Amino acid sequence: MRYHSLLSIAATVLLPLTSSLAMAGTLTLSNGDVIHGELQAVDKKQVIWKSDNLGTINVPKSKVSYFTSTAVIPEVKTPDGTAHNCALNLSENVERNCSDGIRDIQPLATLVAIEPPPAFSGDAKFSFNRKDGNTDSSDLDFVLNANWLQERFRHEVELLAESETSDGGVVDERYEGNYQLNYDFNQQWFSYTRAGYEKDRFNAIDEQYELGAGIGHRINLDNQMHFNLQLGAAYLISHQPEDGSDNDLAGRWGLKLDWPVPGSKLTLFHHHELLWAMDDINNNQTESSTGIKLPLLGNLFSELRYDFDYVSEPSDDQRHADEEWVIAIGYEW
Repeated sequence: MRYHSLLSIAATVLLPLTSSLAMAGTLTLSNGDVIHGELQAVDKKQVIWKSDNLGTINVPKSKVSYFTSTAVIPEVKTPDGTAHNCALNLSENVERNCSDGIRDIQPLATLVAIEPPPAFSGDAKFSFNRKDGNTDSSDLDFVLNANWLQERFRHEVELLAESETSDGGVVDERYEGNYQLNYDFNQQWFSYTRAGYEKDRFNAIDEQYELGAGIGHRINLDNQMHFNLQLGAAYLISHQPEDGSDNDLAGRWGLKLDWPVPGSKLTLFHHHELLWAMDDINNNQTESSTGIKLPLLGNLFSELRYDFDYVSEPSDDQRHADEEWVIAIGYEW
């Protein structure tokens, strides 16, 4: 009896405590409704709120009366300037308490708070195409991207596998893995180091190892268009089927453009990477992917993209360029 009584007392004490931890913030609407959760962001027209029961919701500023939140927003913009790592609470106006010493009151209408990135995020995409008839062929693509945010460090991992068969024989097979460690100086500038491996049985370069470092810059426009620009150097170790191994110092340029189109659920994107030998700029290779991303149900999405790969010095029986249209199904977290 004594044991069960202790359990009952513990449950009585802990259940309200865990409930309050799960629902630390409250959002009060103009109609009196109260939604528990935490503040995620504030844009020019709406408040983005993560509810414990409803998930992430967007509420027009005109329909918000009050909110309290323990969330720390990394960047808050007002007509008076920008502050960082701020706690925000709304009564008549927004009370702003920031780590850089700024404490003031701002009207909600002119305040913009940038959503903090999730600590762990990524997506996995899969596509399969089969054709039967005069030529029996199949094409399989798998891409995995994962990101882990650890204070000022961002870890990025990319894995890729492609395989194509025709009339029972393998005509294309490629594997690629990349790891990049970024250090954020601020919201715009960062440095990076990276390591990569690529194997392509049907290319002039059978295997390639990459070690590199450089500088990066992020640009976020008012129309929600995001740019990630990278410039650096890379040391390449290449194994060629006929000529053996070759070591090169190369320049590296990378671009990631993502644009969630305002007023729609579509996201347009273009990603590419260019490597060129320092002693011969005409010796270069390019990988690019351009397409449209559309959410389906929950964390599922579909993607239509155009992949283009170029090698300036292919083997004798290969073309310079390899291009492919891909329709993929993906899952993001």
